[in-house]
Amino acid sequence: MNSASTDNPLRDNPVFWLIWVLLGSAVLGGLVTLAIALRSADRQLPAMYHWEGERLERDFALARAAAAHGIEAGFTNDVAAGRCTVTLRRAPGDPPALTAHFVSATDAGLDRVLRLARVAPGEYGAPCEPLPAGRWRLVLEDPGQWSLRARTGASLDDIELRARDPDGAR
Repeated sequence: MNSASTDNPLRDNPVFWLIWVLLGSAVLGGLVTLAIALRSADRQLPAMYHWEGERLERDFALARAAAAHGIEAGFTNDVAAGRCTVTLRRAPGDPPALTAHFVSATDAGLDRVLRLARVAPGEYGAPCEPLPAGRWRLVLEDPGQWSLRARTGASLDDIELRARDPDGAR
């Protein structure tokens, strides 16, 4: 008989090896995780990170202003005529132009900005090209005064925009 197996009977026990394999793999996994964390840690926030909060507050203030006046708008994209029109209701004053931001849900390279000039009281229009199919966010604003937002599916043909208070009060 082998004198080594009689000296240490644990080496022939499968539970002994299972415990060592589990402990060894936990230690090895911890070391690999530490190496990954040290090598590819999250990047630091930029020094001017606070600007994003200020910009969000500005957006909320414009939405609150629209909600306070109960502004509504109808947006129409006449693809055949190549023209976008906006009918504005309950807006304070009659701004000389509106800005429409078309924001793609999937590709920032598709985003567009359109300036709609006043063609009649409460009516705005501009030539526009059809947008690719997809999900879009439309932001209509009188720059610096108020803004309306809407999410839409594949079509931007006829959209109704209604002011909503971002705080949920309206």
